[in-house]
Formats: sequence, structure tokens, C-alpha cells
Amino acid sequence: MKPITLLLALAVVQASAQTDTVRADPVPQARQQSVWIGMAPGKGAGVHIDDGDDVPDQDTIRIELKRKILTILVTPKDSMLVGDTLQEHIDDLALERRNTFTYWAGLDIGLNNWVGPDGSGDLDADAEFMQLDAARSRFFAINFMEQKVEFGSHRAGLLTGLGLEWTSYHLMNNVHLAYDNDSVYGVEVDEPQYSKNKLRQTGIRVPLLFEFNTKRAPLPTTAAEVRALEAAGGYSRKGNFHIAVGVVGTWYFETMYKQKYTQYGDRQKDRSNGDYHLLPYRAAATVRLGWGGLNFFGEYALTELFANGKGPSLTPFNVGLTLVGFN
Repeated sequence: MKPITLLLALAVVQASAQTDTVRADPVPQARQQSVWIGMAPGKGAGVHIDDGDDVPDQDTIRIELKRKILTILVTPKDSMLVGDTLQEHIDDLALERRNTFTYWAGLDIGLNNWVGPDGSGDLDADAEFMQLDAARSRFFAINFMEQKVEFGSHRAGLLTGLGLEWTSYHLMNNVHLAYDNDSVYGVEVDEPQYSKNKLRQTGIRVPLLFEFNTKRAPLPTTAAEVRALEAAGGYSRKGNFHIAVGVVGTWYFETMYKQKYTQYGDRQKDRSNGDYHLLPYRAAATVRLGWGGLNFFGEYALTELFANGKGPSLTPFNVGLTLVGFN
């Protein structure tokens, strides 16, 4: 019994009667141990412990007052991990393990680019107006939901989820992007000089990936193993190599074309929400891999940027770093 509990019991006893006692008796069939706290004629105030040969797994604490008997069950923490309670702890650890070794939820930060029909980044003359400034063409995604079906353990499984992505394409040349019913095209301009000249698509993305982890992380089977794992802080990604391959589908619900420039000494900003004949969806093959908390991704579109026949034949791709932080 902790000191603060002993003092509380003593205060209750002293307030009730000089002959009140507090006793801790073992449950039936348990091993013998008892504690006496209180005041009694000829004894005064004090604490007395009677030790039997053994220690019980669960004590019944009896506080005997003048007109009442209060009973408190005291159970060691480890002895609570039995039966259904132990299985509940194991189930919680299984969920923790699955979340720890799933690498979708988090932030994706990277760069965009595209290639022509010959697989080259150097575009043909009729597509030069779409030449990209790759260093300023940024990719950003918030992957906020994930769900994985494990194949027997955490080491292999099929995962899906949800995310939001913002895909920006910054045009290198000083052109004004325009479109009509037939196609999209670029109009070269001398003035003004654009400080920002980009297309941006915003969409909802859904992955379907096969994921594999190398680190062994067995589930505990006994109360002692549960306690040891919890004392160690649970499961850790440290030392784990992971790889996921599959596809990511994106539906773009917003397209924006934005230009910034200075004219007559004033800063100007133009914005248009036309579709520019961009496909409103994309399917991309993807690879996501890493070591521990360091994670990389790459996505290569299986669909072209523009609707068929409405613009140059361009295939987008993006690479970057994943900051996993939602698990």
C-alpha cells in the first residue's frame, strides 16, 4: 500500500473511533498477507504488517469502522493482462504496428516536369511554349488517410487512402497561354516580363499500392511481452527498409492559370480558372521507398497532360520527399 493511501486510511480511522481498524486481507484461496492501521486501547496509533509465506495476486482491503466496513480490491497491474484484457492490448499493438509500418499518410513535397512523345525533356518546336522551369514547378500533397490490408503480418500488404494534391507547372518562356475550342497555344510577348507564369491543378488522389517492409516486428503473446514492448516505447521504424509500388489516381476539381508582372511601375496579377484543355484526371505509376524515417517517391503519369488532340503530347512526372507524420 502506498504511503499516501496509508495516511488517508489513518485519517478516516482517527475521525471515526479509537477502536476502528483498517485491514488488508487476501481474497479466498489467496496467499496470506494483512495490514493493520489505526488506534486501539492499549496499542495507540500504528501500522502492523503480518506476512504469510506467500504474496497474493489480488488483495481485499477492508477498512473496519464503527458502523461500516469499506472493501477495496487491489490488483497488481500485470495481473490485469489476462484473458480478454490481454487480447485487447495485443489488438491495440497490432493496430499500432500496422500504422507504424504504413508509409502513405504524411506530406509529399517535390518537383514536376514532363517529357514529349520521344521521352525527352527537350520539346519539339510546336511544343516549346510549354517548356518548364523545373526548379519552380512544385508538387505538394497532403495524404491524410490510409488503410492497409496485411498479408499475414505487417511486412506485406495492400494499401489505399486519400489525399489532396497541388500540381504546379511554371512555364519557362515569356508566353501567354491561351486556348480556343480546338486547342491550347502560347502567344509570345515582349512586355511585360512575367515573374510568375504557371498552371496549377488541385485534386483528390487515391492510391492502390503493394507495400513491403524488411524489419521484423512480432506481436507479443504474453503479458510480460506486452509490458516489455510498451516500456520500450512501442514499435519503431528505425532500421526498416520499405518499398511500395502501384498506381495513384487523381481527379482534378480545379485548374488555375496565374501570371504576375510589373507594368507602369505597378505590380499586376492575372488569374484565370479555365480548363485549358487539361485532362481532369490522371493515373500515375508510382514507387515509394525509404529507410526508417527517410522516404522518397516518384510518380510517372500513364495519361497525358492535355485531352486528345487539344495540345502538345506531354507526359507529366514528379519526384520528391515524403515527410511521414500522421501516424
